[in-house]
Amino acid sequence: MKTVMERLEKWLEAYLPEIRQDLAPGCSDAAIDEFESLVGRPFPESLKQLYRLHDGQHGAANSGPFYGLTFLSLAAAKTHWASWKDIIEEWSPEEMTEASAFCTSGNPGAVQALYANRYWIPFAFDYGGNHLGVDLDPGERGTVGQIINFGSDEEDKYVVGRSVDTFMEWLVDQLERGNFAIREEDDGWRSLNIKEPETLHFLDAVPILFGTQSAK
Repeated sequence: MKTVMERLEKWLEAYLPEIRQDLAPGCSDAAIDEFESLVGRPFPESLKQLYRLHDGQHGAANSGPFYGLTFLSLAAAKTHWASWKDIIEEWSPEEMTEASAFCTSGNPGAVQALYANRYWIPFAFDYGGNHLGVDLDPGERGTVGQIINFGSDEEDKYVVGRSVDTFMEWLVDQLERGNFAIREEDDGWRSLNIKEPETLHFLDAVPILFGTQSAK
């Protein structure tokens, strides 16, 4: 993880130094352990390593390293997770079934076809109620620790990486190969997105990029 993060930091320094400067120092093992205890299932070591290196972003930049999705601090990730947990606990089984009726696993059997799951741990956010996160409760053909998309607009869930490590490797490989678009926004800030496939939101590119994969 340290090596791939160093590559990401180098890329950000060259192209989007404002995002590099916005990355926070790493958090403590105690903070990670506290969140892990609340969830009630062990976190993958690669997720812990990610947060030991950087505790998300300070919040000064308006874009994030995950093709524009912001890197949530551990405290923010815990807040988002708790909000989803509250929904699960407050909704009746009938309400959750209704909300999940149109949900699918884009990689058959890999992700549970649910609207929400208390064992989906967000680490990236689009400010629209949607995330990339670590799946600790995969479908029968999935892998514990896989990275998925989920959220209020994300009915179709896809595996975007078998682990935090593999997702980060994929991301940095794409950036280093030139598959990125940096846009000047009306407010003067710059935003990061993927170049191919061309979309206005990275999560819209997920089905195109990862929908042909099959879970193993």
